[in-house]
Amino acid sequence: MTDSSNSSNSFRIIIKRSRAKIRSVLGSKSSNGQVTVTPANWFTLFRLVIVPFFWYCFFSGSLTLQILATFLFIAGAISDLIDGKLARRRGEVTPFGNFMDPLADKLLILSAFWALLIRENFSDLFTLALVWIALITLREVGLTLLRIWAISGGSSVVTSAWGKWKTGIQIATIIFTLLALNLRDILIYNEIASLLFKGYHFFILINFLLFLCAVSSLVSGGLYLKSVRIRVDRSD
Repeated sequence: MTDSSNSSNSFRIIIKRSRAKIRSVLGSKSSNGQVTVTPANWFTLFRLVIVPFFWYCFFSGSLTLQILATFLFIAGAISDLIDGKLARRRGEVTPFGNFMDPLADKLLILSAFWALLIRENFSDLFTLALVWIALITLREVGLTLLRIWAISGGSSVVTSAWGKWKTGIQIATIIFTLLALNLRDILIYNEIASLLFKGYHFFILINFLLFLCAVSSLVSGGLYLKSVRIRVDRSD
């Protein structure tokens, strides 16, 4: 009976310490000294969680679930608008939020770009679409590694106006494309022919939007690298 009681107590202690550790990473200390998970970090976690659900719905073959995938992405985009402002307004900026907020954005956006490339038939325009999305991906991966390096050196990479514009262009492109594809599939389901989705012109438009996303990504990435180099030179 004593051994069972000791095991139960040990298990409770482990759970309590685990919760305290999670709160210390995801939360901030209130005026009464209690550490709780911040609302902004809940929004960040929400964006991370919906990525696999987005992929499942997008590739399901069900029109209803594919429309749900669009709404999941829009919900993720809205949560991105909310969490940063919420954290600053409440004075609850945490190391987890500073790092994971932009990372969650990148995972959600890149997952949508690659899902579109994999599922849709770009035909002769596939190579172009692949180039734009590959450039966007290389930029995001490179900036993430730069952010990790900056944090390890006790510094940080602050989001600039160009970075925000870049994210806005990417989100707008994805939402427009998802909604257009939903409309196409609804018309097909109801056996309604539409010239909007015939031939190459639709995917030419998508490629042009991907090109704008790639350009804004490279420009903002270059400005990030310049700001980091200036900071390093000054520290030397």
